[in-house]
Amino acid sequence: MSQNNLLKNIYLFKQMTNDELELINEISEINTYTPGDDIFSQDDVATSLYVISFGSVKIHIKGTEGDNIEVANLGTGSHFGEMALIDGEKRSASATALEKTDIVSINYDKLKLLLKEYPTIAVKLYEALSKFLCGRLRITTNDLSFAREKNISHF
Repeated sequence: MSQNNLLKNIYLFKQMTNDELELINEISEINTYTPGDDIFSQDDVATSLYVISFGSVKIHIKGTEGDNIEVANLGTGSHFGEMALIDGEKRSASATALEKTDIVSINYDKLKLLLKEYPTIAVKLYEALSKFLCGRLRITTNDLSFAREKNISHF
């Protein structure tokens, strides 16, 4: 699958034209990771948004007792690392390759310059990001509500 086709099938980029996708491709690079390679670690300074071209990645956090808590397993076509593009915070979790994995990396600084130069791309990307993050927040809210109901029913 070409990089343009890959991005066109990713929720964040679905509304973009082929010309807009080509501009994003120009600032992107592909990196290959082997099983167990860290893509980034929790508390790292965040520099890029990632799209899995092929393979799988485990997203995990360090628990209070130092244990690894798995948050998600992501496969081909998934994206991650988008939160810091919005808030500029350090990584809230770690990402580790589970198998040989090719990842498209989109550097935040280059992306922000592109978005400043092409406001239409910015509107499309930020709208998709806000809808994606709202969906994630709704799932989290439902999970927390369910967990709270379970805890209350145990008393």
